[in-house]
Amino acid sequence: MRAPVVVLLLALFVCSTVAGGSLPSDCAILPVSQGPALIRQCSRGSPANVSGFWNPSPAQVLIIEQRLPELLLKSGHKIVLGGSCRQYIGVTSRGKKLIYLNAFPASALDVGEHTNWKTAAFTVCDGGDVFWGVEFDPADNSFHNVQFNGVA
Repeated sequence: MRAPVVVLLLALFVCSTVAGGSLPSDCAILPVSQGPALIRQCSRGSPANVSGFWNPSPAQVLIIEQRLPELLLKSGHKIVLGGSCRQYIGVTSRGKKLIYLNAFPASALDVGEHTNWKTAAFTVCDGGDVFWGVEFDPADNSFHNVQFNGVA
């Protein structure tokens, strides 16, 4: 019974954020220069055949944020979205513009020096399914290729 309540509260938070037009504090659109590093994941798949990078708009990211609770429920993984940080970068793959999301637990920022996660790619080898990524197609608002890191 807790999952529907958590999803509802998260949806209300995201809707209030969308109305405000700014990104939640646990989200960042990375500079294009960080694209190659962000898709260089060692424990999971990431976008393939990438020919370029671009910056998604805050409005595009907010659409993704609104749809994440549903994606995570369908994935079968017990991920608490409110406890994660999310990095976004636009990629061009096979001629198609996609948005890649890299997610990791906020607690991972406590290990080492990661104060620049909003401007630099954050990658972890293994670590379990609390480290994950997904591609989003803004043309049809659909998720593709959700990938979770391996076990530590």
